[in-house]
Amino acid sequence: MDFGHILDLISSHGIQGILFALGALIFWILDSMFGLPKILSKIFYSILELVLKKKINSSEGDHSMKNISDSDINNHDIFNYLNFWIYSKIPTLEFSSEFRTIVFRKYLTIYLQKHKILFKKFIEDKKFCDMDDTQLWNSLLSLINEIIYDYETEMTSVGIPRIIIEKMKSRNNERISLTIDLIEGICNSDFYNSEKNYLKVYSILNIYLAILENTISGSVKVCDLINGQLKGMSMDGKTEP
Repeated sequence: MDFGHILDLISSHGIQGILFALGALIFWILDSMFGLPKILSKIFYSILELVLKKKINSSEGDHSMKNISDSDINNHDIFNYLNFWIYSKIPTLEFSSEFRTIVFRKYLTIYLQKHKILFKKFIEDKKFCDMDDTQLWNSLLSLINEIIYDYETEMTSVGIPRIIIEKMKSRNNERISLTIDLIEGICNSDFYNSEKNYLKVYSILNIYLAILENTISGSVKVCDLINGQLKGMSMDGKTEP
């Protein structure tokens, strides 16, 4: 996702596009420029919240910003992007060798599929609609842990080398930590209060969409940093030279 995609979302989805675009910019700008230093990300996120509050409170503000509905959650852009990545983008990604291409494609496909399945399950069971802030936060933390456990377990079972799982995990750890902090902030903020927690869940999905895109683009860097540790390994008839 580049700046052009972000502008497209703003123009096509109005206020909801802004909600996503600003959430995406937290990760897109800071990771591109600084590698996501935690303090700068939190400062940027605080500015985001102040901008949105000003928008809502202004006389010209669009109060539909807080009128996120059940349909907006069920049809969130994250699911369209997940389908696009899984079925169109990942199968065309090329890495530095045939073996690495096979392995990283499998890694990313499993990674995205687990997010898609478990996000859908979380949304469709509707339990979040009746939760207080603490319950919502704990439920989302459990969801994150379940996603990580499930994708790492399946990756291991299909034979993805442990070194790749660990290298990707190391790269993702700072993002996961920041994500947890941001989710906790949203859950505990009165600003995001709305009917049935819709605005909180919608905003959290926006943040996660940016993270997933960043993981895909970052996989190439991880691949290029693995030198010699995959030599002689094979998968689907391809061996690392």
